[in-house]
Amino acid sequence: MSVRKIEDGRYKAEVYLGKKSSGKKARKTKIFVKQKDAKKWEREIIAKYKTGSMDLDENMLLETYLDYWFATYVEANTKYNTQKRYKRLLTQVKERIGYLPLVDVKTPIVDRLYADIKRDTNLANGTIVKIHRVFRQAMEQAVGWELLIKNPVHYAKPPKDDVREIEAWSMEEADLFFKTLPECQVWLPAYVVYHTGLRQGEVAALRWQDVDLDEGILKVNHNMIEKKGGILELDTPKTDSSLSVVVMTDSLIMTLKKLQLEHKKHKLQTGIEMEYVCGWLDGRPLRPNYISKAFKKAVEKVNKLLKKEDQITLITFHGLRHTHASILYDVGASSHEISKRLRHSRVSTTDNIYIHMSEKKRKDTALAFDDAVKKNAIKKTAK
Repeated sequence: MSVRKIEDGRYKAEVYLGKKSSGKKARKTKIFVKQKDAKKWEREIIAKYKTGSMDLDENMLLETYLDYWFATYVEANTKYNTQKRYKRLLTQVKERIGYLPLVDVKTPIVDRLYADIKRDTNLANGTIVKIHRVFRQAMEQAVGWELLIKNPVHYAKPPKDDVREIEAWSMEEADLFFKTLPECQVWLPAYVVYHTGLRQGEVAALRWQDVDLDEGILKVNHNMIEKKGGILELDTPKTDSSLSVVVMTDSLIMTLKKLQLEHKKHKLQTGIEMEYVCGWLDGRPLRPNYISKAFKKAVEKVNKLLKKEDQITLITFHGLRHTHASILYDVGASSHEISKRLRHSRVSTTDNIYIHMSEKKRKDTALAFDDAVKKNAIKKTAK
C-alpha cells in the first residue's frame, strides 16, 4: 500500500491485495492529480477489501484467503494477543499448503498437513489441535461466504490433545520462594498473582486507581500488551468475564498498603507519580515479557540459594496463576468458585485446564461419602 509522486507530477496509488490463483500478486492502482485524492481512494479500496464488499477470486490461493479472513474477521473481532497467536498458528498452514487454490483443499490434504507438522516440528499435539481449531474457523467462514460448499477441515482429525501438565507450586514452595528471594523488581508482581490469580498482562496493567485497600478489592480493568517496537498499550482484558472485581487476601492488602505509602513518599521526594502498582521508580510500568523472563531468573536464583533437597519446582510466571487455582482446589473450593476467581468465561474451561485436580476432588468427595456411610454402619452395629 503506497501513494507516491511520479515523474509527471501526478500521484500513483497502489494497494496490494494478496495473490491471485496464478501465484502473481494482486494489485489495484490508479493515478491522481492530487495527493489527497490518491490517499482517499487508497483508504476506500482497503475498506472494501476488509469488509468483503470487493469481489473475491473464487480460485484464490489458500494463503490469500487466510490473509483476507485474518484482515476481515480476526483483526476486527479479537484482541491484539489473540491476533498474534492466530497469525503464528496459521503460519504453519500457509507455509505448507498455502500455495493450493482454496477449492482444492480437501480433508485428506488437511490430515496430511497435521501429520507433516507433527513429524517435522517439535510442536506438541495440543498446539496442532489449536492450529486445527483456528484453521477450521477460517474455512467455516469460506463456506459462509459461499466460496466453498463444505468445510474440509471440519472432517479432518488432528492428533489427540496432550494431557496438560500443570506447572504449579505447593503452598510450602511458594512460601519458600517469597521468603528466600532477595528484594527485586519481580517479587511484587509474583506476590500479587500468587494471591489473586491475575494474568501476566493484567498485573502489569494494574494501577492504583484499580485498587481499593479499604474494601480489600482490586478491579481488573486492563491488560498490558506489548506491540512491535516495544510499545506498551493498555487493552481491555482477554474476555468480558475477565473484566471483574477480585477480592484480595489480608496478606496482600497489608503488602500493598505498605507499598502505597512508599510510593507517596517517593512522589514527595522526586515529584514522580507512581501510577502503576508494579512499576519502575521513574513511573514506567513493567513489560509483560520482562516479568516472565525476570521471574524465570528469580526462581533459578532462589534454587541456587537453597540446598538441593529444598529446591523448588521450576515454573513459569503463568504457573503462579495455576498455583493459586491448585491451592484453592486443595482447600476445597469448587470448580465454579475457582472459575469465578480466575475469571474464566466458562466453568468447563477451568475443568479442562485443571482436570487432574477436579478428578482428585471428585474422588475425595466419593471417599468422604464412603467414610460417612461406613461410620454410620459401625454406629448401628455398636447398638
